[in-house]
This record gives sequence, C-alpha cells and structure tokens, in this order.
Amino acid sequence: MAKAGAVAALEEELTCPICLGIYSNPVSLSCGHSFCKECIQEVCSRRHCLQGPFSCPLCHAQADPAMELQPNVQLRSIVQKFLDAPAHQEEEKHEVQSEEKGESSGQQDEAILCDFCLQEPQPAVKTCLNCEASLCQAHLGKHSTKSPLKDHVLIEPRDAQVLAERRCPQHGKLLECYCKTDSLCICVLCCVASSHKNHKITTLEEAFGQAQSVLPETLKTLKTHEAALNKSIANLLKQEEEVKTKESQRRNRLENLFEEMCLQLNNKKREVLKVLSHNEEQQLSQIQTQIKTHEEGKDASSRDVQELEALKDQKDMLLFTKVFSAIRARKCKPAPKKAAVKLPVPPIILDELTTDTILRLFRQFLSDMQSLFKAPPVHEHLTSSMHQGGGFAYSDNIIFASSLSPFQFGTLNSCNAIQHTQSDQSFSEGCHFWEVDTSNSRCWKLGIINSNFQCYLEMFHHELRVFLGGTMTTAKHFPTALQVVRVELDCRRNTLSFYNASVKNGDPAESLGLIEAVSIPSNYPAYATFSVSDGSLKLL
Repeated sequence: MAKAGAVAALEEELTCPICLGIYSNPVSLSCGHSFCKECIQEVCSRRHCLQGPFSCPLCHAQADPAMELQPNVQLRSIVQKFLDAPAHQEEEKHEVQSEEKGESSGQQDEAILCDFCLQEPQPAVKTCLNCEASLCQAHLGKHSTKSPLKDHVLIEPRDAQVLAERRCPQHGKLLECYCKTDSLCICVLCCVASSHKNHKITTLEEAFGQAQSVLPETLKTLKTHEAALNKSIANLLKQEEEVKTKESQRRNRLENLFEEMCLQLNNKKREVLKVLSHNEEQQLSQIQTQIKTHEEGKDASSRDVQELEALKDQKDMLLFTKVFSAIRARKCKPAPKKAAVKLPVPPIILDELTTDTILRLFRQFLSDMQSLFKAPPVHEHLTSSMHQGGGFAYSDNIIFASSLSPFQFGTLNSCNAIQHTQSDQSFSEGCHFWEVDTSNSRCWKLGIINSNFQCYLEMFHHELRVFLGGTMTTAKHFPTALQVVRVELDCRRNTLSFYNASVKNGDPAESLGLIEAVSIPSNYPAYATFSVSDGSLKLL
C-alpha cells in the first residue's frame, strides 16, 4: 500500500500542468517550471495571438519561449525510468481496462468538456464561475491547490449560456452589484453610467447575506400562502363536484318531469281520440241503421213496381182487381224530404275558438312553468317598527293586540281606515313568502298593502275570507283553527297566495295546502300587513 502511494506521488510530480499527462520531451522556462514541449508551444501560440506577451501558465512570469525553451535532460531521464517501472505499467494497464469498461457502458450523454485540455478534452466535473471555465477532475485538482483560486465559486458543469448570464447584457461586465430599487443584479458600470446611478446600490455579497437572513421568514410566508391556496383549491374542487352533482340531479328531475308531462299528454291524447272514435262509431251506426231501413222500403217499392208492370197485361178482371187491391193496400211510409239522422252532440267541440283558447292556456302554462324554473320563493323573516296603527304592541317578533283600539273585521273601508301594522321590508320584484303562527288568536288579518290597495286573508269566527281592496272575493268555513299561515307574494306573476302551513302528523311533505290564490294589481312596492283583535301573532 505504501509503495502504491509513493508511485502516485511520484506520478503527480512528473505530470505536465497543461496536458496532465506524464512529461513528453520536457522543457523548462527561466522561472523553473517544466512542461511538455508541444504543450507549452501550443499555449504560447494561443497566448501570442490573443493576449500578446507570453507568461508562464503557472506563475505568470514574463518569458520568451523562443529563447527559454531549454530541454530538461534530467527530468526526461526520470520520466523514462518511471515509465519503464513494472508498477507503473500495471497501473496503466488497469486504467486502460477501466476506460474500456466505461466506454462499453453505453453512456452517450453529451458532456461539458474541460476548457484546459488541449489534445483530447476530458468531461468537466466542475465549472468555476470566477474563471468562467469548466474543469475536468485533473485540472480541478491543480485549480484548487493554488492559493489565489481557492475562494473561487465552483458549481456543477454548466455551458457557456449559463456563464453568459453572469455578465451584464449591456456592458459585458460581471454582475457584482445589486440594485435594491429595481431588485436587479447589475455590473459596476450600471451603477455609474446607466439608469441605476441614482438608485440604492449594494454589493452582491451584502444582498446575498440579507437574502439569506430573510429566507426562513419568506419561506414560511410562501408555505403559508401555498397552504391557503391548496385549501382554496380543495374547496373549489369540492364546490365543483357539488355543482356537478346538483346539476346532474336537477337535470334528471327535469327530464323526469318532462317525460311525465309527455306521458300524461299522450295519455290524454289517446283518451280524447278514443272518445272521438266512439262518438264516430255511434253516429255511423245510426246512419247505417237508417240506410238499412230505407233500403228495405226501396226493395218493397221495387217489388210493387214489378208486380204492377206485370199486371198491365192481365185480362182477367177478377185477378186484376184482387192483385191491384192487394198492392194498393200495402202501406208505404213517406220518404223524408231531407235524408238526415239526428246525431248526438259531440263530446268534444274543437272549433277555431276552442283551439285558440287551448293554445292560450297552454302558453300560459308554459309561462307559469318558466316562472317556477327561475327561482324558488325567498323566505323573509319580517320585522315591524309599528309605525302605523296604535292598537298593537311588538316585541321579539310577536304582535300583541291592544284592548284600547280594536279594529273591525270584515269592514269594507279604505285601506288607510283599517288599523294595521306593516313590515319594515318592502317588495317590488321576485318571489317572497313569510309565515305567521296564528295559534294564539281567533281573529286576525294577514296580507299585503301599498298606497293604492290591500289584499288580505281574514279569520273571523272560524270563517276564512279573502279581501281584495274593499271587495270580498272568497268566503269559506274553516272549522279547524289554523296553526301556521304562509303568505306568498309573486311579483313576477302578480299573485298573492295563502297556504295552510301547519304540520300534519309530523310529515312536512303534507304541511302545505293552498287556501286561496288572488291576482293582484302590479302596484309596487308592497308591504306585509298584520292585524289582530285578540291574542297575538308570531312572525316566523
């Protein structure tokens, strides 16, 4: 093991700094550094063409290679003896096998090559950002051993495009400063000769330190923001699925509705056509009966005609008289002047007026159905400030009757003459409903009111009455007291409907029964109105 280490150390001393191979025909400069003759001549030609005076690649001492390239005979002898040593030959053989094995592995990835290799450039293992050069493993070792180069920044191999990004696109200088005003990396010339000269400038190192100090807080803030966005996205995705589910259910219900409507329409069509067919059969049967009767009379008359024709040639007076008397004795029913049968009245009258009426009703039905599709009625939780009428008290959504000024039920006075209280809310569009618990009162009024009319449902001694303005439109006996009344105002269709919203047998599906629906004038805004003569009403 010690012998192998000594061989490796000797090989490093006999390595040309340029080609990184064992010296071949070594020559020395006046500074004492040695190189392969071909390597130093190629470097000399490049430096002479690009940079003018030649200097040693290692110590940068000025030199004239035409005068100072002296053969180093002693070094050449040492190199030869090293190459002839068995240990070196064994190591060289092992390296060749390793290279062949690497080549046979099939790795065809395009690699970034070392900028210092002259003959056969090797793949680079690092890129020096300060030198703007890529280094293979061998040149990287030489690069890292030089004191001035130890602080250079090394990164993974990068191509020329990445290195070009470290230079100012305007001045071609390295980006060594940072503009806080514009949050940009700039070069020195940008600080004094461009739009950044009056900006707040700092060094790249200081900007890096400041960025490092606020990185944890910034990272925490971004992670919090990312988590919030993830939560929002999850909520939106959930909402999206809910929309899809609801729309699918709504679409299925709509399809089922129209299928049921089509089914009932087809059933009604078949029923009507069946009635028409039965009526047609009855009419035709009566006509056929009359035709058969007339045909029988016609046949009898034809036989009489034939017998009379034959009787004209009869010479026997007795026979002639007997046959003629018998023919004349036969009674002949008189033929009707207008052959017609009194048919029954058709079960369905479908004239132009009827057709127009049916189409008008059907269009009204479609319009009403379209109105239902727009939006369901909104449940309004009403409040009242009791700014009208002094006969009531209001507290916690409960309206109490006052004994000081009871109102008269069933009166046909004007709206302003009837004591009432109205809601703070007004309604001018849409569909709305509110519910009132009437179980604590036997006499009350519920409805709407505006400056021109009022419409309300009145309970008076177990009788329900509906008033539109000063006219009573409906009166019906209602023996069972209402528990909850629902008032529904549809401003789109100009209708006011009253429902019995009391729960029956605990089944909410049976809790809504229509009491009366009234067409009202389209005068808005309208307010909900309440009146009570005893007990109280509770706004739900």
